[in-house]
Parts: sequence; C-alpha cells; structure tokens
Amino acid sequence: MSTIAEITKDLLIFIVVMFVLLIVLLVVISRMPDDNALKHIFNALAFRVGATLGVGVLAIPIEPIPGLDGIYDIAAPIFLLYYWFTFIRSAIAASRGVPPPPGAPGRWR
Repeated sequence: MSTIAEITKDLLIFIVVMFVLLIVLLVVISRMPDDNALKHIFNALAFRVGATLGVGVLAIPIEPIPGLDGIYDIAAPIFLLYYWFTFIRSAIAASRGVPPPPGAPGRWR
C-alpha cells in the first residue's frame, strides 16, 4: 500500500509543478508584444483547446438524443480534425517565417 501512496504523491507533485509552469508560461506570453508570432500561435492554441473542450462538453447532453447523437459522432471529429489541421498548417507556415497576408485577422482563429 505504501508504493501506491508514493506513486500518488509523486503524481500530485508532478501535476502541481506542471500547473505552476503553465501559469508562468501564460504570464510570459501575455507580456509579449502583440506582433510576436509565438503569441499568435499560443493564442490560436488556446482557441483550439477551448473548442476541443467545448465539443467534449456538448457530447454529454447530446448522447441521449436518438439520431442527433449519430450526427454528432460523425460531425464533431471532422470539425476538430479540420480545426486542428488549420492550426498546424498555420503554425508550420509561421515557423518558416511566412508572413500572414495583409488584412487576414482570422488566419489564426
């Protein structure tokens, strides 16, 4: 039983340390200038994580509805795959130094 307690303690320490690192990363990124590409990438990443969480939250009330649950089971993964694909495509372009086209504020969203 003590090994399970030791593993649990180590996991909790890891979770707390990762949470603190996340907070530090958010503070550092929020202080970056608005034209920084890394700030745009992390902003887009936050949108994608929020959309993924939203799709997961919607699954719970939709599952008991016959018919709608089947449509949801097909449409949600397609939407998420496309949404994440656009993020990866834009992040790769930004890492190569390709500037965004002028007047394209929705490129990252």
